Amino acid sequence: SYSKESGYEISDAQVTRLGRTIVDTAESIYYSGQGSKTVLELNMPDNVDTAQIIDGRELVFNVTTSFGVSEIVFFSSVNLTTAGSGCNANVCNISGLASSGLKKVKLEVIDRNSVKIETI
Repeated sequence: SYSKESGYEISDAQVTRLGRTIVDTAESIYYSGQGSKTVLELNMPDNVDTAQIIDGRELVFNVTTSFGVSEIVFFSSVNLTTAGSGCNANVCNISGLASSGLKKVKLEVIDRNSVKIETI
């Protein structure tokens, strides 16, 4: 139905905006130096299944639509990582980010190479 499809398009646009915001912020604080940090308040739509970092350079959201699951990918010029044990080989799950609702996302430059992204 049209309203369902347009709802998916709206949430795709929301996820696109969120992903760009996270990556742009990570790149910007990275250049401010180690110890720099900020907190973003983001409203996550309810059809996001996973939020992952792949190879330290890709922020990937898996989103369920009427056509199945699609990946929305954002490329970062700086290395991204996350807290805790959410990593398996080259894939890191960002804990708590994929569920719907208002999220506080902390980005912090943890060393000369990486920006850590975590939900607080």
